[in-house]
Amino acid sequence: MASIRWHRNGALTDAHWPGKGVAGSAREWLLRTDPERLICLGRVITAVFAILAIYLDPTRPNSLLYESRIVLGFYLLLAIALVIFPLRVSFVSPLHLVIHSLDAAIVGWLTFLTNELASPFFTILPFVILAMTMRWGLKGAAFGALIALAVQLVVGLPDLFDGDSELNIFIMRSIYFVLAAATLGYFGAYRERSRQRLAQLAQWPPGVIAEDRLSWLSALLAHASGVLGGAQLLVIWREQEFEAGCVAYWTNAALRLVDIRDNEFWRRHDPDHAGGRLPDRGEALSGLLADLPQLSGHIPADCKVFSAEFSSVRYRGCVFVISAANPAEDTKDLTQIIATRVGTELERVALIQAARAEGRMRLARDLHDGVLQNLTAARFKLKLVGERVPALAKEELEEVGAIILEQQQCVRKFVDENRVAEDGNVARLDEALPEFLDLLKAQWNCEIEMSSANLALPRWMLHELMQLISEAVANAVRHGRATRVRMALERSDRLLKLSIDDNGRGMPDGSAARRPFSLSQRIERLGGKLAICRHSPGLQLQVTLPLNAE
Repeated sequence: MASIRWHRNGALTDAHWPGKGVAGSAREWLLRTDPERLICLGRVITAVFAILAIYLDPTRPNSLLYESRIVLGFYLLLAIALVIFPLRVSFVSPLHLVIHSLDAAIVGWLTFLTNELASPFFTILPFVILAMTMRWGLKGAAFGALIALAVQLVVGLPDLFDGDSELNIFIMRSIYFVLAAATLGYFGAYRERSRQRLAQLAQWPPGVIAEDRLSWLSALLAHASGVLGGAQLLVIWREQEFEAGCVAYWTNAALRLVDIRDNEFWRRHDPDHAGGRLPDRGEALSGLLADLPQLSGHIPADCKVFSAEFSSVRYRGCVFVISAANPAEDTKDLTQIIATRVGTELERVALIQAARAEGRMRLARDLHDGVLQNLTAARFKLKLVGERVPALAKEELEEVGAIILEQQQCVRKFVDENRVAEDGNVARLDEALPEFLDLLKAQWNCEIEMSSANLALPRWMLHELMQLISEAVANAVRHGRATRVRMALERSDRLLKLSIDDNGRGMPDGSAARRPFSLSQRIERLGGKLAICRHSPGLQLQVTLPLNAE
């Protein structure tokens, strides 16, 4: 992948590459073959061709040709026996070392019988190194090379001192064994490291079901960075249907998270809007970091950038890995695995949050239709009973009623916070307030009128407005003995004005207006102002609130 591509471009298929199908089939066969069986078959093939070679072109000295054939015959029988009756032990069991030592001993005996250092059967010794590398990786390659050098030394010493020195053969074969062991050892070590890195990567941190993105993203990217040797990671994703998303940047063992709802940003970095031009990985990443100064990131000069895309039902995005100058060859594959995991986790967390929201909404509906209505009925009955009992009992009933009212307000707050509006975060008052006002009417047994209620407000403001109205009505009825409350709402670009009139007892002439403590605190916390005026009859509250309050 060359950039943040959200859709894969057409690529050459296998049909465009001659012979690729055959090569792929051979590769699959080799990878699916049991390595133990492969070693045993290799031993049989080696013995068969050695017998064929000595039959077609007998080696010197002729006096030992019979013994050489006997040794090769024994070796072939051993090879066939190990194919038919393989060792029932682990592939890396030390018991296999006995068999490979026997391989080396037979080859050494055979070379001693067939012209010593000049024997063609020295070429069998690399098979021993290869087999031991397959079993034990770099350690097996090193030990196999030592065995091969030891065999050559034992066989070649008499040949070096018999007057016809073949020192050049001895030196070149020795270096050949060392280089073969180093090369095979490299691949063995590489395979072992890849296996360990894949095993480590598979041990992902437990799924975090908290709604805090910072926690689970930090755990996920920290684990991936550790597997990649402390590499920096940048993840960018957006929603499938909207031009909104997020960028997460893991660097210096810390996560930086930026939410992005800028249409221009997504047009610049989405190739769907780039006229088909696809910058390379480094260019794409540099452009991202340049557009996000809050990340304070840069690409080191001596690094290499890998990238991989991911896509799910809800999100699509890309993972960038900023690795060292000489990263491991499997870093590209690991980057794709990490990208797939990030996409899966994003989708999983989104589903968990949706399920939680659905559960809260269901609970809110149940509380509104059940508990809240029952509390309202109980409070109303207490009020009726209080009108027919002595004053002392009436005060106690009012205290019980106040406790019920407090619980009503708590339940109502929960219901309001978890009720979903069709228009997202905006609610219309003509749809949201009538039910709420009917509830207040039943609670306080008074008339409530609202004018200019066909306004649209942010949902957070609707909740605060309901709390203000609830407290104002409660004060008017309890302290002013009001039987009717009228309210009017006006909205400008930045202000919301609420006027509340009641027909209660009002204030005695000459006395100062007493500000309701709870109501004043709520308005002050919202950054608004409260004014109390005499109204004939009763009082008038004038509330002004800024719409940009938090």
